Amino acid sequence: MPTKVIKGILLVIALFAITMAFVRFNEVTLPEGAVRVVWDGEVCGHCKMHVGDPRFAAQLQTTAGDVLNFDDPGCLFDYLQSHDVSVHALYFRNYDEDGWLTESEVGFLPVEDSPMGYGIRAVAKDTPEAQDIDWAKGEVINRPDHPHGGS
Repeated sequence: MPTKVIKGILLVIALFAITMAFVRFNEVTLPEGAVRVVWDGEVCGHCKMHVGDPRFAAQLQTTAGDVLNFDDPGCLFDYLQSHDVSVHALYFRNYDEDGWLTESEVGFLPVEDSPMGYGIRAVAKDTPEAQDIDWAKGEVINRPDHPHGGS
């Protein structure tokens, strides 16, 4: 086999190996479960206030690998309404117990005060009178001071 052919084959193999290494290196590994939040050390992805009250925190994980924390479930819902993101997972802190609830585990109840005044709190979906996520989104969108809703 001529030397030029061998060099050409080796070049193709090297380029293939470099391409595969580049693709593998740049793959995004998505989290499994909620990512730890540094209370009072992280900023809400929507309103930019500190995420300080664990009872109301929410977290968005995108398919691009971004993790955004929110100080109020309402901030998360407003963010989703105003940003085109591909959602990998949503997590909500359980108001009644320490820990996170997934989108399939969460229910919502009204609450008098929440960090940004949306008036909703996340609870386990089997909590008496708990409403689903669509109800919570509706509560946010239909607020009188919301730019897209209200009366």
